[in-house]
Amino acid sequence: MQLTQAIHRAAAATPAAIATVCAGRRRSWAEVRDRIARVAGALKGLGVGEGDRIAILAMNADRYFELYFAVPWANAVVVPMNVRWSVAEHVFSIEDSGATVLVVDDTFLAAGRAVLAQCGGLRHAIHIGDGPTPEGFLGYEALADAGPAAPDARRSGGDLAGIFYTGGTTGFPKGVMLSHQSLWTSSLCIGAGIGLSAELRYLHAAPMFHLADTGMTFAGTIFGGSHIFMPSFDAAAFLGLVEAERATHALLVPTMIRLLLDCPDLAHRDASSLSRLIYGASPMAESLLRAAMKQLPHVGFAQAYGQTELSPLATILGPEWHVLEGPKAGKLRSAGRPGLCVEIKIVDAEGA
Repeated sequence: MQLTQAIHRAAAATPAAIATVCAGRRRSWAEVRDRIARVAGALKGLGVGEGDRIAILAMNADRYFELYFAVPWANAVVVPMNVRWSVAEHVFSIEDSGATVLVVDDTFLAAGRAVLAQCGGLRHAIHIGDGPTPEGFLGYEALADAGPAAPDARRSGGDLAGIFYTGGTTGFPKGVMLSHQSLWTSSLCIGAGIGLSAELRYLHAAPMFHLADTGMTFAGTIFGGSHIFMPSFDAAAFLGLVEAERATHALLVPTMIRLLLDCPDLAHRDASSLSRLIYGASPMAESLLRAAMKQLPHVGFAQAYGQTELSPLATILGPEWHVLEGPKAGKLRSAGRPGLCVEIKIVDAEGA
């Protein structure tokens, strides 16, 4: 129950297989493992110690993926930050989590500078964008080049893996502390529930800070699949990447599915490689789901329901239930059955 174990296995079992595809960069599992070890070594060289918090404010990218493993490799804890937050919410999460390092990309340089000006506990700022490293920031690629490669700290089990912030009904976001055991177990159950394998080519279209995509990040890595990244969702760009990279899986929220069905490119892009669309994070109207099943008849749909506190999986409505006829029809409004390792009990206010 150690998240970094998936990196060791992939690099040993399929070292030449493509691990990540992003902005023209294609890296093998052997390369990614080496980069993760070197970034971890650089973090340790900056004084990052056991249990230190590393905050990440960035759009989807291969470097974000590497940090999800380099941070625990360095014996530290990841704190993904919601890209839709205000500066005040960023400042709150930094101070609440006790983060000492802030990682930002080109999109959030201005917000990053504002946060740095207000958070005295931040000792270092790292830039993971593709543009020139700005003044006052350390360059991620320079850190990866310099290293040195560090041995894996082997955080596992009940060790804290990350603090994931979730919105409450009032006030500032609430930080949820998740262990390696909880994330590893949930990710393994996600993979089993939707049928992942080493043939996976997962397209990161949902935001990587959100635990829904985080779950797919770890699950896809455990099963040895490839990861394809787009900075943020755009229906036309999504279809272009599916066609160009032969993506097999993606996780979308219902609003993204609506935009996908309305996109003119859907009629002439080759999306035949797409075998699975996982949806969740908000309710899906049955009319929209039926329309998606009609326009994408070759795709198996799966609903994943959960919450941040559950790491995140609770239930899955698999593709076998996404049918309009036969004994398994009539379940399109269901959130599905409990995932592996999950028990569900439904009670009223009195506990009955």
